[in-house]
Amino acid sequence: MLTISCNSRLELIETSQVAALTDPRFREFVERGDRARDQRNWIEAEAAYAAALNLYPYERSYWVQLGHMAKEQERFVAAEIAYRTACALGAAPQDVDTHLRFVLARQWIPEHRHPIRHFEAGPQPRQVPGRPDVLAYARMLWGASGMDDDDLVSFLRRYSTIDELVAAMIRDARFERANRPWLELVREEEL
Repeated sequence: MLTISCNSRLELIETSQVAALTDPRFREFVERGDRARDQRNWIEAEAAYAAALNLYPYERSYWVQLGHMAKEQERFVAAEIAYRTACALGAAPQDVDTHLRFVLARQWIPEHRHPIRHFEAGPQPRQVPGRPDVLAYARMLWGASGMDDDDLVSFLRRYSTIDELVAAMIRDARFERANRPWLELVREEEL
């Protein structure tokens, strides 16, 4: 995976786009995904797009494809995560919104309860979180190496900014469990 140093989320997204599309490994996974998709092999296509996005999680365009592959398998929570991530990273609303509304409807979730939020340029803490953000903060704050889809989607549905996401993750019991020794030192004023 390429290490990218960026000063803003927009720069991170734009740099990821360029880096991903020039990386032969990324292109190979995408081509494999495209071939499988064209053969209607949704499982293989999803795995290939996921592998590409594991290399460049802030590359926005293939989150939409990943969502389509999950949707075709009626894995609506996974599709919702992918579509919400695409929105957070700046995918065009006309490429995502209809599909996200469809998977919400299939889960009997009214859109007004969990609205669609799109990327808007601005400070990082005010950005809409996507899957890579939730997983990065879960690792940093909880020491978690992953999350199940139901847990992850609940964070994407409820929190409209990275600030809100981080605050909620700190309030979560997993933060205290993961950081108990450090928190005890803070409480005892030893730090």
